[in-house]
Amino acid sequence: MSMQEIVQSEKERVQNALNVVTTPGATMILLLPEGGSHEFAVDGFVVLRALPQVDAVGDVKQWRYDLLFREVGYDQGMQYSHLISKATLRQQHQHCAELLDEHGNRYVANVIEPAVSPEETKMFTKWRAYQAADRERFARIDRQLLDEYTAMAEGGDA
Repeated sequence: MSMQEIVQSEKERVQNALNVVTTPGATMILLLPEGGSHEFAVDGFVVLRALPQVDAVGDVKQWRYDLLFREVGYDQGMQYSHLISKATLRQQHQHCAELLDEHGNRYVANVIEPAVSPEETKMFTKWRAYQAADRERFARIDRQLLDEYTAMAEGGDA
């Protein structure tokens, strides 16, 4: 398998794992190294790049990822989409994903449990219906964000 195929396979694996967390609706807390935090309603993640870290003989020892993170409401402006750079991924179970970025920020996304959070579940149901009602507009926004954030991620290596 070529390196390009290995990277593509890893991107797909991580994308699928993140989709399991976000598709039913998810919330995420961002824990900052200095102690602050922010909470988000998560629309989804897009794995832009999978970056293998190899040892002296060429074996992959760790993967890092550049991701586009979209909040619920991302159609309302760029302030609702974010680049997470050179993050590692840890999953203790399929309903939770933890990312640690190059700055020490920790992002912990969890599936919303309908029985525990009925109001958040209702909000996500409305959000997904809103997206479905205007698929063409969201497809256009998604393409634009993908292009812009991929260029940002690739420019970060300069």
